[in-house]
Amino acid sequence: MKKVFSIVTAICLILSIAGCSLLGHVSMEVNEMIELPDDEMIVALLMQLDSENFDGLNESQKVVYTAAALEMEVLNGGTVQFLSNERWGAAPYVCEALEKIGATEHLALMEQALAENEVDLNDLSDFDTEDLMAFSKLYDRYHFDEFDGAYESLPSMPELIRNYIQAHIEDF
Repeated sequence: MKKVFSIVTAICLILSIAGCSLLGHVSMEVNEMIELPDDEMIVALLMQLDSENFDGLNESQKVVYTAAALEMEVLNGGTVQFLSNERWGAAPYVCEALEKIGATEHLALMEQALAENEVDLNDLSDFDTEDLMAFSKLYDRYHFDEFDGAYESLPSMPELIRNYIQAHIEDF
């Protein structure tokens, strides 16, 4: 079942209602986006690298989208939210993306959390729910609290994303 709204669409809608200036960042070049404050950069990248076209992104764009989506989702609703919202695109790719941007501590923690919860990134069908009650039950079934708590103490994901973009600027 196709999502009615992607997380990026929801953010755009919220920002437009709030009259936020972030909407102007969509037309920015990537080298301008990486100069933005961390939160604005993450949202601007996600808005530009549309999740609905994940398969159409080149390798570097997939890496950046995945890392940015992980950052936003984990800090806002946790790993369960990331795996649910990104199950058809970025989630199966998360370990590869973390490795490519040099997020070794994030990767080790993610692999441990996935193993402890017996989550197979190639089969995220458990996270395929549009029903709020079923989604809420995912938090009872999967225990990512330790990962989510430790995530905030890890090195800056936005800084790793900036470094990766600068090293692969020709792909954007």
